Amino acid sequence: VVFVVVQRATRPVRRLSTLLQERQLDDLTPLQVVDAPVELLPLMEATNTTMRRLHHLLENQKRFVRDTAHQLRTPLAVLKVQVQSALRGDVDPIQGLTEISHTVERATQLANQMLALAKVAQLAQEKATAAVDWASSLREVALDLSPLIADKALDFEIDTTPAPIQTHAWMLRELSRNLLHNAIRYSPVQGKLQVRLLRDASHAALVISDCGPGISDELRKRLFQPFSAGQSHSGSGLGLAICLEITHTLGGQIELVNRMAHGQIDGLDTTVRLPLAAPSADL
Repeated sequence: VVFVVVQRATRPVRRLSTLLQERQLDDLTPLQVVDAPVELLPLMEATNTTMRRLHHLLENQKRFVRDTAHQLRTPLAVLKVQVQSALRGDVDPIQGLTEISHTVERATQLANQMLALAKVAQLAQEKATAAVDWASSLREVALDLSPLIADKALDFEIDTTPAPIQTHAWMLRELSRNLLHNAIRYSPVQGKLQVRLLRDASHAALVISDCGPGISDELRKRLFQPFSAGQSHSGSGLGLAICLEITHTLGGQIELVNRMAHGQIDGLDTTVRLPLAAPSADL
């Protein structure tokens, strides 16, 4: 009698086990819960949640591999032509090596940024357990980029206030680094560059104000799309896409607005707002 009772009680579990075992390896479609026993609903809903996460990660990996193959094809083709040209003696050796060095540098930057984009997707699935002070992270990034600031003799100003953010430290550094690096790149020599980190009761706001050319209406339409650099020779076009992904992952907003003066563009104001960590979060 006990055996029969146990068999009947565990029949839905065994049926679910058989259903999962018979699936194809790449089948991550949700389980049907309409006619499922009430006692199995929590288990099936948890399984479906896991499957959705796995599906999302798998799609991100496929897109990453596809985009990487496509984007690296161009610099590798250029590099091949440059090497062949140098071997034939078509160009001066120093000029040839310089061109090859620039191509390798661009390919390396592209690879690093694509890895960063993939890392954002990975960390988005992992819950941050501690708060990170955005002010400290921002000042560390500014110090790392100080040689670029000095190279352009920029009038640089930074003003911060402590701002704890519930996130992975890498995300804040990458966000700050990309935005500040962009501002330095497009700032004119001896221009003014101002960085401010403000906060209110619930949010922190990073405002980076440069004196660059701003952004055109045409560029604004594709500003955050991957591989949409403002200038074809200036970068991979992934920096702002990374910033957008990080900002959305942290529940914030990002905005780029041309600063006007006397009817003309006087620079660009980049603002990122992120929610502050709960008061109980540990720094």
